[in-house]
Amino acid sequence: MQKRNGYFILSMWWFILLAVMGGLIVFFTSDRERISMDENRVLQNAPDFSLTGFFGGEYAADFERFLADSVPGRNALISASNTITNLIAMNTSEDEFYLDTTMTKAAEFGGEQTDASEADNTEESANDDSSASEKNSENDVNEQNGAKFELVKRDGGSTVIYTYSEENLKRSAENIQKVVDLIPEDGKVYLTFVPFPVIAFRFTDSPKVYCGWRCNHIEKLDQLTSDRVKCFDSLRILEPHMLAGERMFLHFSHQWHIHGAYYVYSEMIRSQGLTPTPYEEYEYKINHPPRYSEDSFELLYPLAPAHNYQVSHINQKKEYPLMYYIGADNASYLYGNQRPWHTVITGFHTGRRAMIFGDCFNLSFSTFLLPYYDELHFTDVRYNLFDREELGTSVADMMQRNSIDDVYIVFSEAHGVNSSTFLRAFPQHLY
Repeated sequence: MQKRNGYFILSMWWFILLAVMGGLIVFFTSDRERISMDENRVLQNAPDFSLTGFFGGEYAADFERFLADSVPGRNALISASNTITNLIAMNTSEDEFYLDTTMTKAAEFGGEQTDASEADNTEESANDDSSASEKNSENDVNEQNGAKFELVKRDGGSTVIYTYSEENLKRSAENIQKVVDLIPEDGKVYLTFVPFPVIAFRFTDSPKVYCGWRCNHIEKLDQLTSDRVKCFDSLRILEPHMLAGERMFLHFSHQWHIHGAYYVYSEMIRSQGLTPTPYEEYEYKINHPPRYSEDSFELLYPLAPAHNYQVSHINQKKEYPLMYYIGADNASYLYGNQRPWHTVITGFHTGRRAMIFGDCFNLSFSTFLLPYYDELHFTDVRYNLFDREELGTSVADMMQRNSIDDVYIVFSEAHGVNSSTFLRAFPQHLY
């Protein structure tokens, strides 16, 4: 009996403490409009009480949002939560395989491969590549009308990193065409695949051995798809900037730098007869990871007020900040991969809406699309991240409901032509 009374007294003290804290928050919180610069949004003020709102539930919902926006130490709590979430959610099994193995094993994991070289970034390993092996690999690719991704040597040779079978190229092209069928006749699909930093640094860290990189799988896809599909070779776009010493990829993350994303975006926008917004026209908050100062995350502030919503069960929305300005990782862009769907209302009035498919490589890229569309819609079709039941319908149906005009497909090579993501998950989750 005494123990039961002790639990009751403890519960009462907790109730009193929380009531006092809530009262203090209400008392000391300003009635003026409160703006969070880190989150780029207006915070919820204490709602005005009314019987209609109280019995209708609106008052309770607004008051809950007010308390959430007013908790002391809120930014630190959000930062810790976001860090833990990113560690768990951002990498898939395919990402981890590419990160934790040699290039040879990664290439084998990606699909049907013939030859690939190992992933140490030394000139010795590059010089030891077998020219006979390269020649055989090239013959294999030509015989099956496939494609290859290779590092170009200064001596005229090359090191094959990945090969792509004719079958995988055709299946990928068919999957891209399925997206074309979901947009109006004046709509386009813009596609690129971005290599991992481990390959980029092998290229740039061995300047006496390598003078460039190239891949003809983008050219092949362009040939296999209709003229409403515009394929962009990110290797060709980024190569001159890398040779000039610009940083296109991050050192302590398997992501590209926002500068690299900007160059690819610029090419896509120019192809539409539009002018890319100058990089310098935006204001940025530059964050560095706590332990590594070499990488930087330049988080732009939008040119017009924008709103970011997580969407589930077709039309249930929850608003998030556009950017996570406190964070210093790739998930800070567009507040990470919100699942199963998220929508950004851009604040511009162009009369068009875009759909973006991709892994986390699309996040920094997509921030530059804001001025060109009324709405941007995102989903992540990777197997262990997509939840059709939570979405409430198919991706195709969501595209129709949101009147999508253009589609952007921006994946890393880990989820490209040779991957289960692009060959199977993508078409499976589309319908």
